Amino acid sequence: MDAKNLLVIEDDPAICSLLEATLAGKGFRVIAVDSGEEGLRIIEENRPELVILDLNLPGMNGLDLCRAIRHDPYMAALPVLMLTGRSEEDDMVAGFAVGADDYITKPFSPKVLLARVQALLRRHPSPPKKAALPAAAKPALLEIRTLGRCELVYGDKTLVWSEQFTPTQRLLLTTLLAAPDARLPLGEVQSSLWPDLPASRSRATFDSLMTRLRRLLEEELAPIDVRQHLLLRRGILSLENVQIDAREFLRLTEQGDQLLRRGELWPAELAFAAAFRLWQGSFVCGGFGSDPAVQLQDHLEQQYLEASQPFARLLAATGRLNEAIKQLRAAQRYNQIDDGVTRLLHQMLLAQGHPAQARQLVERHAELLARHGFGQREIKAIVNSFATGAPTSGWLEAVTEDS
Repeated sequence: MDAKNLLVIEDDPAICSLLEATLAGKGFRVIAVDSGEEGLRIIEENRPELVILDLNLPGMNGLDLCRAIRHDPYMAALPVLMLTGRSEEDDMVAGFAVGADDYITKPFSPKVLLARVQALLRRHPSPPKKAALPAAAKPALLEIRTLGRCELVYGDKTLVWSEQFTPTQRLLLTTLLAAPDARLPLGEVQSSLWPDLPASRSRATFDSLMTRLRRLLEEELAPIDVRQHLLLRRGILSLENVQIDAREFLRLTEQGDQLLRRGELWPAELAFAAAFRLWQGSFVCGGFGSDPAVQLQDHLEQQYLEASQPFARLLAATGRLNEAIKQLRAAQRYNQIDDGVTRLLHQMLLAQGHPAQARQLVERHAELLARHGFGQREIKAIVNSFATGAPTSGWLEAVTEDS
């Protein structure tokens, strides 16, 4: 029979050594830590068969930790033996109230400790281990849509998370989406969401938030295994096995730029087309109160603006001027006075034989520059620099080579 894994959470080194020696002497595998935060991390990463938990811990105390265990479906059935130096009745009641299965006071008899541990293990047999997935099997992707909408899509299930998430749940997901590689240390998440709370309180609040969020995802996106997608390991909160449209947009536009520089025009056009098919609007999460999300929103809009120009040139070079002009007009929504987009659009209108529209574009450009504080002399110089006749032959090829 496999040895049982036990977790000891005790900050007194002498007591901890006694517990380890007593339990290991009876064939148990023992992991010992001295804080509630570290204990919770161990439980999340490698669930033990039983926890021996000291009531009086620095930071997250035993009561808070036991409460967090009972509120999380993954940990709820884990047997907890509460350990403390106090023998007052109120402390025993408090321990049982938050979900402790048994209670033992210090000093304790090793024989009594072992008897209670074994009794708890008999009453709470370990759940059967899940069969390992074949090496080639991978979890299905969770699609996270953020461009112009907020949706989580898993198989044939869709959850509109801008409506069904609470503000704090939205902020948590937004914070992760805006982080590099969708990974953040748990401490940064806690300080970002609850900057005014002490560490123990913010950790307990985070645990409660995660429990509710996982439950919601499991209910709305069944048969999703949330722990394949929203992970907390070694103090790092991350999104895995996901496809995020905003990140995919950035990847594809960057790929298009690289292909264009190598002169691979057709593959570049395909990459840009795939990127712009994802774009249903700006990064909605920028409005959910996260500064990193606002920065990502700005970056995405700038990338949309910049990538629209080479994509429009590629479209125009293959005779699709109408599509190219439509793309540039869409880009203007994100910066009405961008010089590169305006000049390219002006050239394309002239190339299409629409000098009146080109002239209206320049007049409108002058009005916008004035609103943005440009001086009249500067505006006049800019307006006079726009060509008045149709562009010469080969202008698109020349521009493409310069990109």
